[in-house]
Amino acid sequence: MNEVMMAADASSMRGGGATSFASSPSSNLLPNNLPLLTAFLAFALAQFLKLFTNWFKERRWDSKRMIDSGGMPSSHSATVTALAVAIGLQDGMGGPAFAIAVVLACVVCAS
Repeated sequence: MNEVMMAADASSMRGGGATSFASSPSSNLLPNNLPLLTAFLAFALAQFLKLFTNWFKERRWDSKRMIDSGGMPSSHSATVTALAVAIGLQDGMGGPAFAIAVVLACVVCAS
């Protein structure tokens, strides 16, 4: 009888189950991931600033510019640049994550 194991016993031995998933560090991905937050903030700020650059150029407010792609400031370039800088500051500039982020930033900014 000792060899019979219930499914609940097996998941508690592995550390799995619904209760451990909810308290795992990966479930709180966004608040603890500074590079990801920085990239999203840079994207939102660049999109928001397009309202003002459009107003300076054309002297009219155009709210559609917040969801348009292209133009200045480039939200794509701001996103990958902020990501690379945040990874460099958090993990150091000698790691593979920073190298990947810099190469991605170069590809995005060059196109």
